[in-house]
Amino acid sequence: MAEFLSAPLWEEKNGSPLSVLSALARLDIDPWAEAARLATLPRDAAASALAVILRRLPEQQPETPDTVTTADRLVRLLPVGGSATAINSATAGRSRRTGSIGPWLLLVLTAMLVAWAMNGFWS
Repeated sequence: MAEFLSAPLWEEKNGSPLSVLSALARLDIDPWAEAARLATLPRDAAASALAVILRRLPEQQPETPDTVTTADRLVRLLPVGGSATAINSATAGRSRRTGSIGPWLLLVLTAMLVAWAMNGFWS
């Protein structure tokens, strides 16, 4: 996944390369979740889906390669058949809407358990 996310899409007006990770983040798309989702799709479907996403990017320059060619090049960098870290689409959609509350919930529960223990619950 890292090779896909760090791959350059094209050069921006200021001369710096725009990575897949930066492009997805600019569109408010979780880069790791999207890469995992694309990796589970057949190559043609992944390339089509990525091309649609790339068309949403603002300020493409006239010499920018077309999105279909760019998407075809990039999906070859995805692991074949998905990834061990792939996130199912329901989880990915939920995390984009509500943020990741899992770590916070665990932290709060741990703090409650420690406070409970310090008040002599187990003594």
